[in-house]
Amino acid sequence: GPPASVAAPTREEALARAQLLHAALDGALQVMHRDFFRKGESRAIPSESLKDVFKTMAEQWGVTLRWLATEETIMNVENKALDTFETGALLALATGKKEVSAVEGRTFRYAGPVMIRNECLKCHVPHRTTLEDRFAALSISMPVEPAAAAKAP
Repeated sequence: GPPASVAAPTREEALARAQLLHAALDGALQVMHRDFFRKGESRAIPSESLKDVFKTMAEQWGVTLRWLATEETIMNVENKALDTFETGALLALATGKKEVSAVEGRTFRYAGPVMIRNECLKCHVPHRTTLEDRFAALSISMPVEPAAAAKAP
C-alpha cells in the first residue's frame, strides 16, 4: 500500500486522481510513440514532447504543467521560474525537500523534483565540472475549492 504519510482519498478523490493519471500517462505514451518510434525521424527531446501532453491536460482538465529548470540545468528559457512560488520551490527542492505545495486563492500549486542523472548531463549541463546528479522540477497548478471560512464561536 501507500506510505503512511499518504492519506487515503475518498472514492470521488480516487476517481479524479485515477482519471487525471490515466489522461497524463496515456497522453505521454502516445507522444512517445509518435516522436521516438517513427522511422527516420525523432524529436529526441522527451521534455518537449511531453509539452503536448501538458497542453491537453490544460485544455481538458484545467491542470497547468510546467518544467522548471535551475540556473544550472536550463536549456529553454520557457522553463525559468515565473513567480515567487516557483522560485521558492526550486530553492526548497535544492535543499532536499521532496515536494512543495501551497494554495493561492482558488489555485493549488505543487512542485516536485525531476532528477537529471549523470548520463543525462552531457546534454543538460554540458559544461559541468562534476558528475553528481542534478535536478529540475515539474510545476503543477490546478483549481481547488477555497478553504472553508472559519466559523465564529
